[in-house]
Amino acid sequence: MTAPALIALLIGVGFAQPQAKAIANYSQTQAGIDEDEMDPCATSWMGDGLFGLTQQLRRDLHREAGTRGCVSAVKQVEYVARVWPIYYPHCAERFAGGDLRAFARCFGLGKGG
Repeated sequence: MTAPALIALLIGVGFAQPQAKAIANYSQTQAGIDEDEMDPCATSWMGDGLFGLTQQLRRDLHREAGTRGCVSAVKQVEYVARVWPIYYPHCAERFAGGDLRAFARCFGLGKGG
């Protein structure tokens, strides 16, 4: 998967283009890879490496996907799009309003406010 493909997936689930690009940039920094090698199955032994999910979020993603192994990029994007405004409502509002650092600051660092 490439960064443009990830951006297209993010736009497809409802993120605006600037927010989708910011999330793709975050994903690249989480995985430490370049924009042409964004393979969730290659960047995490559990196959959930696009967003660096941990603990409960990771468990929920795998339970919903029905696998302990690789979770497709599409399923990861759908999951993150759904849980982002639920777990981080204030950050999601700021992000939608144009604060492009809100995703990395709130989701990445777990600071739900």
